[in-house]
Amino acid sequence: MEHNPTQALTIEVVPDPRADVKILKLIGPLTIHNFFDFQEITRQRPAPRLLFVDVSEVPYIDSAALGSFVGLHVSCESGKRKYALVGANERLQTLFDLTHVKSFLQAYDSMAEAESALA
Repeated sequence: MEHNPTQALTIEVVPDPRADVKILKLIGPLTIHNFFDFQEITRQRPAPRLLFVDVSEVPYIDSAALGSFVGLHVSCESGKRKYALVGANERLQTLFDLTHVKSFLQAYDSMAEAESALA
């Protein structure tokens, strides 16, 4: 599979009836070339009590993007908020494992699993 590091990332805000919940769907690779919009959205105030980040259509991430996931974790921990990365493919899961972030990132296979774990 050929990777284009400048390929566009689309970030969709998925409607949710709960006022304190935000769902983001990322589509495309998340890299140093495009992760700033993701960071900006996850740092907005007021911050949601619960943030779901659907990464099921993210084929790969680089180290800068991985850092943005770690930053999201730290921000949520310090702000007493919850988050979930949902639907990471095998490549992302392997990266999480190899870099030892799997032990603390809140990552789930499905939205149902994430909702159940964080309810």
